[in-house]
Amino acid sequence: MDFLQGLNPQQQQAVSHCAGPLLILAGAGSGKTRVITNRVAYLIGVKKVPAHAVLAVTFTNKAAGEMRERVAQLLGLSGEQGGPTISTFHSFCVRLLRRDGDRLADIRPGFTRQFTIYDEDDQLALVKSAYRRLELDEKFMPYRSAISRISHHKNLKETSADVRKERDPKAVHFAAVF
Repeated sequence: MDFLQGLNPQQQQAVSHCAGPLLILAGAGSGKTRVITNRVAYLIGVKKVPAHAVLAVTFTNKAAGEMRERVAQLLGLSGEQGGPTISTFHSFCVRLLRRDGDRLADIRPGFTRQFTIYDEDDQLALVKSAYRRLELDEKFMPYRSAISRISHHKNLKETSADVRKERDPKAVHFAAVF
């Protein structure tokens, strides 16, 4: 199959590029998805790159699903055949952490491959629950401020015990929420 057919010269150049990774930046409706899917199919079908060695990253689950379908169609793959890895940045990183996360315990004590990712709604519900349990209300600190402050301390690799040592009068209550 000719994976360059129907593409403009710039798209053909991007699809046939084989000198390492390629970053494609283009506006909406410019054919990025088509270029990426044809490039993945070109690498596998023409250049004989093993499918497991190809990674395509996009921003949305919808786009990743669409790209997987298009690549499978271009290569004539069925659902059982192993195709390339096409996913969002976040889902790819989660997959890596689930596979290799135990190794992170050396630099992040307590980290394991079994973890839960909380979205904004989950975080808010958890903080509200902690406030209720501690008989606090938003006068103490707005919920979203508490979430932001917890994130800040985590980014600094600090724990609730570190927070308790702060001179801030709210530190003991905040540490309990944390």
